[in-house]
Amino acid sequence: MMKPCNMKKATTAMTAAVLMACSDATVQEGNFDKAAMDTLLSNAVVSKEVIGVSALVFNKGRTVYKGAFGQRDRERDKPVELDTVWRIYSMTKPITSVIIMDLQEEGKLSLQDPVSKYIPELANMQVTSLGEDGKPKFTPQARPMTIEDLLLHRAGLGYGIFGDMTPIETLYAKAGLFEPSETLETKMTKLSKLPLLAQPGKAWYYSYAIDVLGRIAEVVTEQRFGDIMQQRIFDPLGMSETGFYVKPNQVDRFTNNYILKKDGTFKLIEDNQENSTLNSNTFLTQNAFQSGGGGLVSTLDDYAKFAQMMLDGGIYKGHRVLEDATVKTMMSDHMGDNAKFLFPWLGGETNTSFGYGGSVVIKETPEQIKRRGRGIGQWGWSGAARTTFWVDKRNESFGIIMLQFFSEQDPKIHDDFRALAYEQTQNSE
Repeated sequence: MMKPCNMKKATTAMTAAVLMACSDATVQEGNFDKAAMDTLLSNAVVSKEVIGVSALVFNKGRTVYKGAFGQRDRERDKPVELDTVWRIYSMTKPITSVIIMDLQEEGKLSLQDPVSKYIPELANMQVTSLGEDGKPKFTPQARPMTIEDLLLHRAGLGYGIFGDMTPIETLYAKAGLFEPSETLETKMTKLSKLPLLAQPGKAWYYSYAIDVLGRIAEVVTEQRFGDIMQQRIFDPLGMSETGFYVKPNQVDRFTNNYILKKDGTFKLIEDNQENSTLNSNTFLTQNAFQSGGGGLVSTLDDYAKFAQMMLDGGIYKGHRVLEDATVKTMMSDHMGDNAKFLFPWLGGETNTSFGYGGSVVIKETPEQIKRRGRGIGQWGWSGAARTTFWVDKRNESFGIIMLQFFSEQDPKIHDDFRALAYEQTQNSE
């Protein structure tokens, strides 16, 4: 049973600011230093690094920490609570990837299948490069992109969310791939008219690939993607707060969305009120576009059910979603030692590569552990509005932190939260 929020005075070191703090009576702390985590998160609010934050740590079969601080709606002074509803954006991707692996287990598809087997028009996408005359040159795919290529973001696709970073990104941005009134089927037709930026299998580029996987799932099952998620993930795991739109009983709990400006202040960009003149929020209505790459909203507890299922080898409260071997496969590096990453997020000194549905930590150093809490084998991913999670099977734990703003860089609280959680949950050698 969740306790109501209570007014909690900050420590003198944090100034005399007053925070809204939430806790859950069912949390079993054990040896976890709850006070240290409370201080870490509340300090992030007081220092104005974040407007609001909620976080959860699970360790060795139980939730050892759950807390919420700050505001979900700064404009109306509404606090973050444990049941606040968040846009999780790309934390949708691991769920979509699980669905694809589930369909593979049932023999409905193979990861080596060409994408064109399910979406024929994508076979005609050409790879673009600059010729000697400086003009674009187009060549056919040297080999067909596969479902595995989509899972690994190495199909050669662009995305269209990074502005005018490259001419191809500009083309993707202008193609209307995120228009809410169009189905995934329509999106595939639009996608088929765009170029690839690399040959399939050659490089990791964060992309529209997972939305293509959503369409493949629709073709295979002859269902809409939202119905597939409901049947295969949400209903079995009891994820009643997760979906492609904000239900009427969630509207008042739905957080505003902000952007972090260069001067360090937050600007409101999406208001959670249905009648707001600022509201450009597509999550408040049911739309035709059900994005497997970034379309879900969820709560801390709901996403924890998904993370626990993955931690426990594909099973949650007696319901098996995936086989344990499949989960291990998802959490393994599939890029290899010579992988080419076209974003600085992975590879090289990050000691991180990519599995199915999320990044995988493949090496660790004492400094990396201390500063960032990243240990070998951790698997997980983040959302555009700075939600993030990881699953650490070696230490029998997982962590989730929910924020709601866009920024150029990951906030420091991500590393700080992860480092403290790792310190408190790591198994003794």
